Amino acid sequence: MGMPPPALSMLSSLAPLNPWLKAACYGLSGLVITLSAHPTSAAERLIISYGVLERSITIDDLEDFAETGQLSSQLESYNRRLQLEEERLAQIQDWLTTPANLDAVAVAQFLYTEQGKLLLKQLTQVIQTPSRRAGFSALRSALILAADDDAQGLTLLNVLRQYPTAAIRVDLGEGLDIAQSLSQAILQAELAVNAVKSRSAEEAEAAPPVNPNSLLQLVQSERQYGVRRLTLVVPGLQEPAELYLPRILPGREGTPVGGFPLVVISHGLGSTNRSFAYLAGYLATSGVAVVAIEHPGSNDQQISALLQGRSDAIIADEEFLRRPREVSLTLDALGRAQATNPALRGQINFEQVGLVGQSFGGYTGLALAGAELDFENLGLTCPPKLIALNPSILLQCQATRLGNPEGSLQDPRIQSIFVINPIGSVLFGEQGYSQVAIPVMVVSGTSDTIAPAFPEQIQPFTWLKIPERYLLLVDRGTHFSAIGDVGTENQPLDIPPELVGPRPDLVQSYIQILAMAFFKFTLEQDVRFTALLRASFAEALGEDPHGLSLTTTLDQEDLLEALE
Repeated sequence: MGMPPPALSMLSSLAPLNPWLKAACYGLSGLVITLSAHPTSAAERLIISYGVLERSITIDDLEDFAETGQLSSQLESYNRRLQLEEERLAQIQDWLTTPANLDAVAVAQFLYTEQGKLLLKQLTQVIQTPSRRAGFSALRSALILAADDDAQGLTLLNVLRQYPTAAIRVDLGEGLDIAQSLSQAILQAELAVNAVKSRSAEEAEAAPPVNPNSLLQLVQSERQYGVRRLTLVVPGLQEPAELYLPRILPGREGTPVGGFPLVVISHGLGSTNRSFAYLAGYLATSGVAVVAIEHPGSNDQQISALLQGRSDAIIADEEFLRRPREVSLTLDALGRAQATNPALRGQINFEQVGLVGQSFGGYTGLALAGAELDFENLGLTCPPKLIALNPSILLQCQATRLGNPEGSLQDPRIQSIFVINPIGSVLFGEQGYSQVAIPVMVVSGTSDTIAPAFPEQIQPFTWLKIPERYLLLVDRGTHFSAIGDVGTENQPLDIPPELVGPRPDLVQSYIQILAMAFFKFTLEQDVRFTALLRASFAEALGEDPHGLSLTTTLDQEDLLEALE
């Protein structure tokens, strides 16, 4: 099974905490609100305040409940008002003791970054010391100490034990606001996913029937090349780019007139130029040249520097501007190399250039495709006022300090983009997405806890105005399902299996087939591949546990109607 690189974004450290957040949506008591907002309690008791009213819960009662499942008389009294079912109580019991498997150093380093401080600030709107002070440092200390406890780990109960005051006050009014916001976000996500699936089913039923086997044979017939791997030194980039060229095999077709189409791969935060080697090699065997670049300011080494204390930020502010420009620099360097290196002469068609980008690489692709940063939208949204089930906003809001960049980030050489789990809802907003004027395929996963499907892919898809737009939804796909296996040695962070998803190998096979079809059609105008870009083929291709839905027609009006 292919594993994504453990050098993931530090934002992924928030993902295991999302079940704690979701607890707020299932019981609006002080206890449940407290648990929903991450670590929130005192060494001996919780003081739940709502206006002038106060209630107290002992930590001992919570510990007994977590261990035995039995409610104390006090908790039983509260539950008579809440009417929580046995199944819900069992979930809360689980949440109290389920650890977020995070290294203490990683937790500490993250909590001292801009994003970590913002998260703590949000939490302290609800979580306060008994004297109603924010307790910013106390909460950070409790989180770090709990993560450093080998016996118990980073659990809610252990954070309660580690909190350095005798009691902790929880503002129920603020907690209810968060609970309502989270509940609405979860409901919207479910409705949006259902809207995509319904529209996909409608498009599949309305389209002519397809023969999946014959289409897969078409895909296989294109794979008539070997792969020649070269390195490309790009001035301005610390690491050379990896170049995958189709290699002519005996008895097969030669280099096309004008050269092979080219696809650039831009990795996500914490990954490398090897993270999508499985896709690069596949495209090369299909007659598409690939150049996989490494972004030094947001690769695995940058995350290592953060964890080792050599950097105090997940990324520098300028990384939002550098990434697209590094792609343009790579295209410049490849153009010069083709003109001067006999081994490359005539190999690349610079009139047929596409891009694959994942996560932060998806942002990179959108910027290159013409989406402009919307600083007005950033100013209105950032910092987020409430905790959200979208950790990527913490990263996106960092761009507020940039100011308007000089010149456009768009590169007119890019003719189509295939973006996987892209982020950009706040960075670009509706205005920015509407500026994209080239074909786009957006790939989304229903189990993505880093860049969730509804706010980061489904809704932004409806903002696109171009006719050639495709939204592919992967059931149970996560933020890391599409990232390839690069080994685990010397990686900054380990990814828990639940963040990878059940069958990353299956998801990656979908990416190979559909990316190849997308670029064959959008770059080479090979209309034979349009049938693979329809809902009927996607639904036939998908299999348990990762079914597929695809739509080309979902728009803002449809989505708004589904959310009502």
